[in-house]
Amino acid sequence: MDFLVDIPSEPGALVSSQGLVVRINRRMEDLLGEVTNNPCHKVLAGLDDICPFCPFEDLLSGIAGPVVDQIHVRHGKTWIVNVRLIPPSKGNQGLLLETVRESAEEERSILIPMVQSLTRMAQEIISQSDTDTKIEHVARHLKAGLGWPGTTKVWIEAGGQAYGEVCPSGPGGSSWQADLECEGRSLGSVHVHRTGHQSLTQIELLFLDEARALVSRLFEITEEIQALHASQENYRKLAANLAKEMWSRTEALSYETSYLQGILRCSEDMIITTDLDSCIVEFNPGSEKITGYTAEEMHGRHAGDIWEDPQERDRLMEQVKATGSISNYETRLRTKSGESREISLTLSLLTGDDGRVIGTVGVSKDITKEKAIKRELELLNSNYRETINFISHESKNSLIVISGFVHRLLDSETDPKRNHSLEIVYHHAKFLEAMSRDFLVMADLERGEFQLSRDLIESFQEEVILPAMMGLKERYPDSFSTYDTSMGGVGPVRLRGNAALLEIVFRNLFGNALKYRSTDGKIAYGVEDLGDRYKFNVWNSGPGVPAAQVERIFEKFYRIHDETTRGKKGTGLGLYNITRIIEAHGGKIWCETKPGEWINFLFTLPKE
Repeated sequence: MDFLVDIPSEPGALVSSQGLVVRINRRMEDLLGEVTNNPCHKVLAGLDDICPFCPFEDLLSGIAGPVVDQIHVRHGKTWIVNVRLIPPSKGNQGLLLETVRESAEEERSILIPMVQSLTRMAQEIISQSDTDTKIEHVARHLKAGLGWPGTTKVWIEAGGQAYGEVCPSGPGGSSWQADLECEGRSLGSVHVHRTGHQSLTQIELLFLDEARALVSRLFEITEEIQALHASQENYRKLAANLAKEMWSRTEALSYETSYLQGILRCSEDMIITTDLDSCIVEFNPGSEKITGYTAEEMHGRHAGDIWEDPQERDRLMEQVKATGSISNYETRLRTKSGESREISLTLSLLTGDDGRVIGTVGVSKDITKEKAIKRELELLNSNYRETINFISHESKNSLIVISGFVHRLLDSETDPKRNHSLEIVYHHAKFLEAMSRDFLVMADLERGEFQLSRDLIESFQEEVILPAMMGLKERYPDSFSTYDTSMGGVGPVRLRGNAALLEIVFRNLFGNALKYRSTDGKIAYGVEDLGDRYKFNVWNSGPGVPAAQVERIFEKFYRIHDETTRGKKGTGLGLYNITRIIEAHGGKIWCETKPGEWINFLFTLPKE
């Protein structure tokens, strides 16, 4: 314990083999206060772990030699640290004697060559030498900044080459390596190897980090120079072609001007430009033809003067200013003769070369005749729908009477031939009755009188599925034995909808499945809960639908014409009607099929 007496001029401490401070001298106590019985790295160095330069275990075992003049930052200040072993003696297992002294002069003496080296490296980087020469000189300056020339090797690896003094890998000494990067790309690496026991100090590591940044900058500058050289030829070509390009652009601009003027002159559409005050600047011949005004009469006038409702244009301009443009806006203009013209207008803001708004440009198409034809078609369609509705309604009533009467005759007829004839009449009457019903549903859908009331359907099976099946029982007496439960059926489904209309959906899908199923084929139906909606399906074995016709089967009056449908009657309205019903409920229907084997109709319905 008297070893501290020999070092009265320097702060010192004795550290046990357990890493605890067992004693300090007065100089150390003046620096840190009483710190005995605490971990040395914590109280002496202010670290959470053993000092990085201190081979603690190796010093105690005698494997490593003493730490001599190691520069270390402690408690925010730089110190020169020495650590040596006090051999084991009676009462101890060996102690470490650690002394420190201030290192201002030593640090300056180390920093000066490092700063000089960094300066020379920077000068070399901006020199006119070739790249290989620059890297060789930079490696030499880097080594000079580290000192210890006999034991320190420095080299730079880049592009498959090594510059400097390469040290073969092997045991002993200490090594340092860092990648050279530019914009996230690896360009090479810097290597330092020092033989013997002298490891790299913290100041040297800081120096190396700065040097690495400089070398990375060297490669970055080299790449930029190479890119500059590569682009010089392009710049020369651009300069050589500049006059020619400017002349070509002048010619193109003249051509475009003539071209635009030709469009203005020849266009049948009405093209008008205005300034910021909505005063007309351009008024093309198409505008003259539609309005009856000449360009001279309209130049400088407010564009709203030819609108039936000038305030409407003002309101429209507010929308154009907010969104930039408006398309296919239908309105009316008043011609010079007082006639009303219907137009479809596209109006946009007009900007100059600097991006500032300088007015508007409007292109209008005269749709007076088109609108008149459309109104005539709507009237014809309305008459057609009314006619279809009337004929279907009257036919349905008559057919119900006929089929009912024939059914009673069937019950009483005993003659087989007459019974067969009556069956033919009865089934044809039922087909015509079903067809009339389809036409009535279609007429309601297309007339816009389709009223969809949504009520809570407590039991989908009882209120929709079974009524749909019962409606087919007479046409297909064995139908109930045909339904396969392999897809789970419907189960306890509750949703809001129109039970009568949804019954039509399932009656049509079940009817198609029964009509087109294969011999002794099965029908399956099911439902899947998708959270906010249900997905239903109706499947049957059979010929299916050709792939090219899958999308068309939902069209009005469309029927597949091939061997599978020959002899099977239908209106081509069933799938069209149920599509409109499902869409009115907020759902979607589609078809999946494997031609020759099966077909599956799927559709979704929202729960609410």
